[in-house]
Amino acid sequence: MYRLNYTNTKSYLQQNACFVGTLGGKIVSAVLLKKSGAKGPGFVQYLFNGGLALAGQIGVKRIFHILKTLDKMKEACNRYWKESWYIDSFAVAKGHQGKNLESTLFNAFLFPFISEHGGGRVTLVTHTELNKKFYYKNGFKVFNEFGIGAGDYPLTNYSFELVVKPG
Repeated sequence: MYRLNYTNTKSYLQQNACFVGTLGGKIVSAVLLKKSGAKGPGFVQYLFNGGLALAGQIGVKRIFHILKTLDKMKEACNRYWKESWYIDSFAVAKGHQGKNLESTLFNAFLFPFISEHGGGRVTLVTHTELNKKFYYKNGFKVFNEFGIGAGDYPLTNYSFELVVKPG
């Protein structure tokens, strides 16, 4: 999973769609943000940013399965109007979680950035109860919920939304 997230983050960074939070000169958080209609990283870009190494590590068949699952997770978020944004990933380094850094990043930077760039509907997906509580606390609401994965233990996938008004 680390290698997959690394490859994804590096690809978004090259698209100027990766925002980082720093403390004491060290990166402690990252948000991958995509505006609807904007071209995201392509398959070739993923390959050159670590996808080849990842394929060698876990196999091409497993990568395609993971990508298909990720597309299924994002499906509900991809159906909306022109002015929408999708948070592909939001991560905070261990040791910095639970210190209100996450909420500060949303409220002091991300929401104002989106507002200054036309506002719109912000969507994301998660499958953990801890993340679900965090997003509720920051004004998001669940608009879709469904199970993903195969077998007897599918994960519950939560699609969240929040509307940011234009500035």
